[in-house]
Amino acid sequence: MERLIRDKFIAAGFLVGYVAAEDAKFGPWYTNWLERGYQAGMSYMERNLDLREDPASIEPWGKSFIVLAYPYKTPAPAGWEVKNPISRYAWGKDYHKELKKLIKPILRELEAEIGPFQHRMFTDSAPLPEKLLAQRAGLGFIGKNSLLINRSHGSYIFLAEVLTDLDLTSSTVEEQEGCGTCTQCRDHCPGDAIQPKSMINANRCISYLTIEKKGEFQQYEKLILDYQLFGCDICQECCPYNQDKPLQGDSPFSPLERWQGLTPDQVLGWSPEDFEKFKINSPIKRTGLEGMRRNGEALLNKN
Repeated sequence: MERLIRDKFIAAGFLVGYVAAEDAKFGPWYTNWLERGYQAGMSYMERNLDLREDPASIEPWGKSFIVLAYPYKTPAPAGWEVKNPISRYAWGKDYHKELKKLIKPILRELEAEIGPFQHRMFTDSAPLPEKLLAQRAGLGFIGKNSLLINRSHGSYIFLAEVLTDLDLTSSTVEEQEGCGTCTQCRDHCPGDAIQPKSMINANRCISYLTIEKKGEFQQYEKLILDYQLFGCDICQECCPYNQDKPLQGDSPFSPLERWQGLTPDQVLGWSPEDFEKFKINSPIKRTGLEGMRRNGEALLNKN
């Protein structure tokens, strides 16, 4: 059964691994990060600690996870080859929706072949430790920048999980090289957000500031920003594991034409109707129009 499941997801472009429920008990791995206040304004990260420690317990019937990764490294929009104001993961269509579109028909095919089974799909949509699950499933290792790094695709991969009532055997975890003595991500992070033991101080992380932070920036926060309107890829762009990795051609995550030539000035001039057009099937809807305008203003008026 594991081979059947694997073959179907691989044919659709996924990397695949399994984690049995008994191997998905991670203990209080989260506490130290919270105690340091690295969650910044994300109070929701302080909730559901039980699910972060024992993710299969989210459903009483949960026996094993099918853990999936989908590569999303695509060619940059014209003019963004060096500096991209919108993070790479948001260039194309909203990954939450697109991954589900890819996964659902495969689950239907599997049920047709092996019989009905209970399942629940997650794509960054529940308080589950996705990177820990993916690491335990053998899909990569967690780097110093806290991202999952896969040997073949680097860190440019989306993660998704399917919790099932199937008895699946946990994947064998191959030893990976890891980051070693490399400190490229730490050295290049403008906000010095990357801390020891793969912890991110969100208070100083550009991705947090431009996406999750509510309200106006403090002066030091403005100074951390460089050219980012939504998210940040600096720690990925400098990572040796991301160099010379294959670009995905025919992908739902290829850049949408709407991003070409986008500047902070244009964002400041967006009307609500303009934003409605830009946010269609895009992760930028999370930040909202006022958040995007705030980001644009910060880039233009740092002093």
